[in-house]
Amino acid sequence: MAKRKILVDSTRRELEAHGTETFPMTVNHDDLWSFEGKNVPIHWHNDLEISLPREGEAIYQVYQKSYRVRPGEGLLLNRNVPHSCSSPRNERALYSTILVRPDFLYGDFGSDVERNCFRPFLQNSAVPCIHLTEADENGKEILQKLNQVETVFDQKSFCYELKIKGLLCEVFSMILYAHRQELTKFIPANQQELERLEKMLNYLNLHFAEVISLQELADQVHLSREVCCRLFKKMTGKTITGYLEEYRVNKSFPLVQSGQYSMTQIAELAGFSNPSRFASAFRKRFGCNPGEYNSLKNNRLEVKALKKYLEMKQICK
Repeated sequence: MAKRKILVDSTRRELEAHGTETFPMTVNHDDLWSFEGKNVPIHWHNDLEISLPREGEAIYQVYQKSYRVRPGEGLLLNRNVPHSCSSPRNERALYSTILVRPDFLYGDFGSDVERNCFRPFLQNSAVPCIHLTEADENGKEILQKLNQVETVFDQKSFCYELKIKGLLCEVFSMILYAHRQELTKFIPANQQELERLEKMLNYLNLHFAEVISLQELADQVHLSREVCCRLFKKMTGKTITGYLEEYRVNKSFPLVQSGQYSMTQIAELAGFSNPSRFASAFRKRFGCNPGEYNSLKNNRLEVKALKKYLEMKQICK
């Protein structure tokens, strides 16, 4: 089965539309293992995103902070915030994702709802995300309403669009009111920093198979090497070396799955300096050596097939 990818442009902005122009929201049912590399790489979009884990834990990296989100909790991500998602110890994680364009909720830009309610959040770099738990003010009710949004979206009964809009407006009213003190500490989003990060990610992703000089990367954004490193860590929570290793390992994954290349060839194609470094990075990410991956996968399939056969045999008795 083909692995899912987050389609992005050269700046890591997601290209896939969420919902339609006439109903700009959707609910996805996601499995982290269905994504290439079993993780969602750094990306951002103009829509608000709410993640609701259903099975296993999801770890979101938002700038320099990690958020471990468990079933019964949620994470609200602000628009235009670079984020990635993985799971602890490479374990399976199933979660629902609500994505909604902000103007679907506030109407016209400049309206009282947009200016007084949403703007202090949407244009505030001090609040890139909000961790939703039952311990928060009205947290239990907020999470219940978000679960209801998912149910209504899946059922799509008459007037479900209006029901969803009403529920989401209630949810955001409760969330923004509960965090009103944080929203008073308004720090305008730094567009220049975001643009510089976009250029750095674009350069790294285009040249991942080559030897990348830190000076060359810093030159792309007209910064010193030291400032370049600090900005990258601030915006992604990862070092440049750490991000590049993770990106290269993810690029190597389909090559390993194909079984058509030697470890030396894959290391070279993915940009690792030697097979040993590649094997170490792959083992850190996936818990096994690249040479062991396909045999382990085949063994798991055989066990799964045997289990299914025994279940069917039991049914037929």
